[in-house]
Amino acid sequence: MKKIAVIFFSGTHVTEEYAGVIHGELVRRGREAQLFNLTAFAARQKPFPAAGFDAFLFGMPVYADFPPSVMSDWIRTLHGGGKPCALFVTYGGRTPGHAQYHIYTLLTQAGFRVRLSAEFLGRHSFNLAGWRLLPDRPNDADFSVGREYAALALERFDPANTEAFSLQKTFGYDLAWKSRVDAPANMERKWTQPVRVKDCSLCGVCEAECPAQAMDAQSGTSDPAKCIECMHCMCVCPEKALQADDRIREFYPSFLQEWGMTDEILAHKQSRIIAAGWQAAA
Repeated sequence: MKKIAVIFFSGTHVTEEYAGVIHGELVRRGREAQLFNLTAFAARQKPFPAAGFDAFLFGMPVYADFPPSVMSDWIRTLHGGGKPCALFVTYGGRTPGHAQYHIYTLLTQAGFRVRLSAEFLGRHSFNLAGWRLLPDRPNDADFSVGREYAALALERFDPANTEAFSLQKTFGYDLAWKSRVDAPANMERKWTQPVRVKDCSLCGVCEAECPAQAMDAQSGTSDPAKCIECMHCMCVCPEKALQADDRIREFYPSFLQEWGMTDEILAHKQSRIIAAGWQAAA
């Protein structure tokens, strides 16, 4: 497997950091690897040149137990043609939820042969709105796991490697997915959706970079029916003119309590490779 595509979505640059480390390791091992950043809406509108690659790595964050909806939609447009791939998710400390299994299912349905998975830790997207969840991650140890993942992916991509790989369905997946599919479109603004709070130069970066075409630079607000709460607009705004409602900061202690997350538990969380399907549920 000489030519490999590293495809990623990264609202707040965490997944992008891992993709860069993985790409670097592939290149170091003599492979021709190319990065594809599909965060912006426009990047996903171009035909993807799948025919020009031997294998693929797909990386994306976990948003409320699932990958970004825009990436789920994009994967459904692909045709894997039986080529091998691996996936990885990044998450902010709670759990990876159903994301790995969901992506695995979509890629399999698209005709890819999934050979490996991984879950990597990183600072939470809502840290931009005042949270303090894993602010110093990813760290060197996380990136070391990322490099190990890249090396193992190459082994799994070898046509001579016949080791089977599948992911067990996560508990409650069907109900959770049905709830998302059946949920009515949200027409009211949420306090997790950023708005402009000070004058800006109207450079338009927030609107151009919005993954869901939800942001309106003129009004400084997003369409609540489209916004996926990825915080990308806050992340890319050069003037830091966007802000989430203060209530999201106030909710942080309740979030930690609800999920039983303490500093000690968070300190012991580790990024890990899922080399066998049963490990995802461990």
